[in-house]
Amino acid sequence: MIAVDATSSMAGVYLDFKSADIWFASVQKCFGLPAGLGIMICSPLAIARIKKIGEKKYYNSLLFMNEMMAKWQTPFTPNVLAVYLLKCVLKKVKHISIVEEKIERRQQEWVHFFKSSNKLKLFCENPSVQSKTVITVTGQPALIQKIKGEAQRSGLLLGEGYGKLKPNTFRIANFPALKKREISHLMSFLSSYL
Repeated sequence: MIAVDATSSMAGVYLDFKSADIWFASVQKCFGLPAGLGIMICSPLAIARIKKIGEKKYYNSLLFMNEMMAKWQTPFTPNVLAVYLLKCVLKKVKHISIVEEKIERRQQEWVHFFKSSNKLKLFCENPSVQSKTVITVTGQPALIQKIKGEAQRSGLLLGEGYGKLKPNTFRIANFPALKKREISHLMSFLSSYL
C-alpha cells in the first residue's frame, strides 16, 4: 500500500491517482481555501484492505467513513461552509493541465530568479525532485532572518522553514490563486537581497 501526502500539490499539478492507494490533502494550499477541510482519495485496493482489517474504534476510522459514504451520509457533522466553498472553487477552476502549466512556468521563473544570486539559493537544486508548488530558499541565517522580518514589515508573509532548517530557509508559495502582481511584488522585494 502506498499513501501520498499531496497537500502542497493537489489541485496545482497533475497527479496520477492510479500510482498510489491513498492520497490525502487539505484545501489551504492549491485549492486556495482556508485550512480545515481534508480530502482523501482511496483506491479499490485500499478500500478492500480497510474492510479486511475491520478497524472501527477510532474517531476517523476509514472503515466507518467508507460505510457512511456508501450510504451518501457523512460520519460526523461536516464543515458545510468549507464544503460549499470547495464546490464553488471546483466550478471555477480551469482544467489541471492549464493550472499545472501556469504553476510550472512560475516555478521556472523562480528558479531563474535565484540562479543569479550568490546569497540566496534554492534549497533543492535537483530539478527532478524540486517542488513545483513550494519554492524553498536557503541562505545565511542572519540574512534569512533579516529578509523574514523586512518582508513582514512590508506586508509580505514568507513561509517558515521546518526544524533545524528554520533559521536558514524560507518558503515561497506557488499556488494557483496567487496573482501575477503578488508574485512581481515579492520578486521586487527579494531582488534587493540577491
